Amino acid sequence: MSIVELRGAGVTYRRGGRPFVALHPSDVVIRPGERVGVVGGSGSGKTTMARLMLGLVPPSEGDVLFDGRSIVSLPERRRGWLRAAASMVFQDPNSSLNPRMRLRDIVAEPLRSPVLQGRGDVPAPTVDVLAGALQGVGIDAGMLERYPHQLSGGQRQRIAIARALISDPAFLVADEPVSALDVSVRAQVLNLLTDEVAERSLALVLVSHDLAIVRHMCERVLVVERGRIVEQGAVGDVLDSPQHPYTRALVDATLTL
Repeated sequence: MSIVELRGAGVTYRRGGRPFVALHPSDVVIRPGERVGVVGGSGSGKTTMARLMLGLVPPSEGDVLFDGRSIVSLPERRRGWLRAAASMVFQDPNSSLNPRMRLRDIVAEPLRSPVLQGRGDVPAPTVDVLAGALQGVGIDAGMLERYPHQLSGGQRQRIAIARALISDPAFLVADEPVSALDVSVRAQVLNLLTDEVAERSLALVLVSHDLAIVRHMCERVLVVERGRIVEQGAVGDVLDSPQHPYTRALVDATLTL
């Protein structure tokens, strides 16, 4: 049983009229409740893979399934159920939060989806619901009327997490969720994300270049180099005894730092 599956799915872009393979045909299965890290250097294809799983990037070949259903040929107007079941926490909260919207509107945005409004288990975006969402990520409910620029970087990322979770998704992608934050608040945000994923039994794909974070949060890891999965397996097995030269180089670089 899978919640997300790539079947020979690859992505090719055009650069200056020439094809550029961002992700070679790949087979990946993410099971419900599973926590999977995707690691690799800049430009390795890990973010492309994550966006492919969410239907944000179309495959150039192969198929992408969500909860057993192909999403490749689905028009956007019929993807409401996917947008309700899957969420993403982006790398930089400064660019992922609309600076002109108050926090209450930012967090409430997913609940205004017509698909979610048709589900009996989804609450209306009342003040109490939104206040509870903020308190759940450690933000005082009295800040609902504030704007993103009135928050610290760590608080903004907490708001991004609250927005991603308020629709009660089954699948969450976190793309370098703390790399844009000060070192002093990274642990707080990571611990919050870890607790929320565990409490909700979410399937998680964590995109990161930080192997220590992947070891802390994930049970399985995929190593991506130049658009190819070169190694995968249990986190402890792969990071403690890497078999591929690229994985060994990533581990050695971490140890050197």
